[in-house]
Formats: sequence, C-alpha cells, structure tokens
Amino acid sequence: MGLLTAMTWPKTSLLDLLNDAEESEQDTFDVIHLEPNSGRSYVVAVIYGEPDQVDSIAEEIQRLKQRMEA
Repeated sequence: MGLLTAMTWPKTSLLDLLNDAEESEQDTFDVIHLEPNSGRSYVVAVIYGEPDQVDSIAEEIQRLKQRMEA
C-alpha cells in the first residue's frame, strides 16, 4: 500500500505525509487521483528517493506543466 492510499483522509496532514516518506527506507512513487464533491479533480503525487531519480521526475512534471500552460 502506498503512502497516499494509506492516509486517513482528511485527517492526515501534509507534514504527516512528508514524515512518513522520510521514515520509510524504501523509495516512494505514489500517485492518487481524487474527485471531490465540487466536480473538479486533482492529482497528488509523492516521489521520494535518490536526488538524481527524483530530480528527473520533477523535470518531466515541470515540462508537462509548461505544455498545459501554453
């Protein structure tokens, strides 16, 4: 089970999530897609691991963001 799916929504804070990732000895790549009652949707991702791996994923996400804004 991933960090995001193990959360107690909405009781878990972002700080709780970050602490859980840091306490884990495993690299983490967890994504959850949520659709609140507003009818909108959002994605939350937690990526925790070696800087070279995490940095490359962050760069790809930034490129996707720039494409969406264009």
